[in-house]
Amino acid sequence: MKWNRSLPNGTKDKLFKEASLSHQLETLVNHHFKRRGYQRIETPLIEFEEVFDGMAQKATSRYRFFDDQGRIVVLRPDMTLPIGRVISTTGVIPPVQLFYSGKVFRVNKGHSGEYNEQLQAGMELIGYDSLKAETECLVNAIEVSQKSGLTDFQIELGHGAIFKTIMAELALRGKEAEQFKWLLQSKNSPGMQTFLIDYQEHELYPLVSRLPRLFGDEEMLKEVTSLTTHGTILAVVKELETLIKRVKQLYPEQPLTVDIGLVQAFQYYTGITFKGYTDQSPDAFLSGGRYDNLLTEFSVDPVPAVGLVFYLDRIIYIKERKGELRKPRGTQTLIHFEDDCLQVAEALLAKEPDSSLSLHQELEETVNHARQWHIPRVLCVSQAGVIEQVMEGGGSDA
Repeated sequence: MKWNRSLPNGTKDKLFKEASLSHQLETLVNHHFKRRGYQRIETPLIEFEEVFDGMAQKATSRYRFFDDQGRIVVLRPDMTLPIGRVISTTGVIPPVQLFYSGKVFRVNKGHSGEYNEQLQAGMELIGYDSLKAETECLVNAIEVSQKSGLTDFQIELGHGAIFKTIMAELALRGKEAEQFKWLLQSKNSPGMQTFLIDYQEHELYPLVSRLPRLFGDEEMLKEVTSLTTHGTILAVVKELETLIKRVKQLYPEQPLTVDIGLVQAFQYYTGITFKGYTDQSPDAFLSGGRYDNLLTEFSVDPVPAVGLVFYLDRIIYIKERKGELRKPRGTQTLIHFEDDCLQVAEALLAKEPDSSLSLHQELEETVNHARQWHIPRVLCVSQAGVIEQVMEGGGSDA
């Protein structure tokens, strides 16, 4: 059977309206970052698989193949790690503020609802260890979300150090570690109580036993401080409180929630993390966080870094679910011209909004084309001048 008329699983064609909206959204995000002084970076679609060793294998199944020398290469499943590779192997000296857009490829399980080809755009702050970097990420997260037309979104904060600290303090390994991780991800409070039977004398037991329920607004952080005296965890709470206070200076009404037991899919996060959600989708439309050890993946000393990514296809899906997508304004004027009138036709094209040149030879063909695509106006350019062709019934956006 020939497959040249089919698409691989998890991919799709974007036509007309969807392609136009996707491009508009990508352009909006890129222009936003450019106006804030960020510099654009682009990395290859194909990378050696070792570049992504910092990602949990289960989090992203990859498209693998061999290059002409028999080495394993992949279609990039992530944008952050390739940028880390660039910083570690070129003459770029941090601090730098970067932005990007492009496609990533992840093999999702069948019927998961996710396409394997995903359009992303985002930012990376490399070389900044101040909490101002996280603040900048959240300000951009809120501003871009608002510019994209999202109105009822909330941002969930977590911290990569909490999970890692608890795993180390409880000395969890192998199957025990996987079970603990699953209990946290599923918010399974009864299961967590059973799991912790042998840890009831541990100093972190009061906190860990409540971990599946420790999520909500910033008031919940007071409960965390009442459950533990562990220095690292208390420092995390202070950091989260400070960040929330700063963001509220600009956006006092923006919902910010905290999930102390949040488990990140990617291993490289070391500090505060964030995700954006709406009621229309169970999946985050933005995510990011601090990953100060990223460059150590490439045998380079640690460099502080924070990143933010927008999942543009998910934003379009959310707006579609809400009925907020608007059909792009198509061609409103079709310009037919005789062969020796191209100069006049081009001048009209530059002057008339939402116009395009007809490439049909005969006027009748141009008129039929306009009717087929609901173009309300046809201008005919000849040596005699410019004549408007009356279209019966008008038309609508193409």
